[in-house]
Amino acid sequence: MELLKVEGLYVEIEGKMVLENVNLTVRRGQVVSVLGPNGAGKTTLLKAIAGLIPYRGKITVNGRIAYLPQEKNFNPYIPFSVGDVAYMGVKDKDTVRGFLEKFGLTDMGQRFKELSGGQKQKVLIARFLGVGADLFLMDEPLTGLDTVAQREFENILRSLKGMGKGVVMVSHDIGHALAVSDVVLCLNRTVFYHGRPKYDPVIFSRTYGIKVVPLPHRHNPT
Repeated sequence: MELLKVEGLYVEIEGKMVLENVNLTVRRGQVVSVLGPNGAGKTTLLKAIAGLIPYRGKITVNGRIAYLPQEKNFNPYIPFSVGDVAYMGVKDKDTVRGFLEKFGLTDMGQRFKELSGGQKQKVLIARFLGVGADLFLMDEPLTGLDTVAQREFENILRSLKGMGKGVVMVSHDIGHALAVSDVVLCLNRTVFYHGRPKYDPVIFSRTYGIKVVPLPHRHNPT
């Protein structure tokens, strides 16, 4: 079942065309990674899908959207606890509590601002699950995460897939995106590739505007 369908999307900001004729489909249980250089319009795409900026074209969403921007801090002058953030506007507290316990967050009294980047992600994802989100838009969720936290994030992705959720994830890490995604969108103002993950030097060279060389073949000893 399609959670998201983007058709002929155009976004213009201050007289500059940022996105041009972008098409994208996301199904339940899919992780879609958006790859491209800085200034390619990746964050703009997420904001358009979330309805935060004006656009031309058609965006159809069959479910509720959760948008996780790069900056995940709440007002530092208000002493929000983990519980305050996790249960904010939530009716299904059991889902929230179960998710956080599964991924090692049980102290609901801890200050949210004291959490690591990976822990904040867990709290916000749990909250969005509690309000019934179906489609998760994540802007560079790996930024600032160490190796252990990255592995935990991969487990979170698998958990969301198992729940039938959809994920659209902006990433600068090509290798990681190819490893964890079901679909890759190569974007630089317009779409250069939309399909199954694969390392294609021609596609990446066109997307990033630089020469990308083929990976060396590995010879296994006989």
